[in-house]
Amino acid sequence: MRQQTWTSRCLMKFYAVVAASPTSRESHKIAERIEQRILNSNPVMEAFGNAGTLRNNNSSRFGKFIQLQLNRTQQMTGAAVQTYLLEKTRVACQASSERNFHIFYQICKGASADERLQWHLPEGATFSWLPNPERTLEEDCFEVTREAMLHLGIDAPTQNNIFQVRGKATPLAHGSGDGQPLL
Repeated sequence: MRQQTWTSRCLMKFYAVVAASPTSRESHKIAERIEQRILNSNPVMEAFGNAGTLRNNNSSRFGKFIQLQLNRTQQMTGAAVQTYLLEKTRVACQASSERNFHIFYQICKGASADERLQWHLPEGATFSWLPNPERTLEEDCFEVTREAMLHLGIDAPTQNNIFQVRGKATPLAHGSGDGQPLL
């Protein structure tokens, strides 16, 4: 678990304990559910927003703002997570020893044969916009991302649609046949 994730988790646990009154077990359970949902968002945010860079294999290419929502008695009733400053250029261009966003490698390494076919992702294909695929990282676990998406309420058909969009981008990465990508 990354340092920022660990720090966020500790702060949320602390607040959940302090904010829940000793007589209100229900409010403590609500705070724990909110905390768990925020933590479940982390693998998804990392997959879609982190990449391998020269200095760090799991470098955030975005910022994350977590807002805890409280009622008048200072009990946690909700939370909102906002991302900002996503490094969009990374999709098309990386330094020679860096990697694209983790999700692309997760899909390439973790998709089943049927999914690869459905998502137009040929077995063994290489893509110019996915450099250094031989570097296997702990963050390349597709199943962890999919499971976290399920916990966040993103069902399998919706996930399929999300991953299918990636397949539609393949012709852009392959180019028009002259060896040059269109991206």
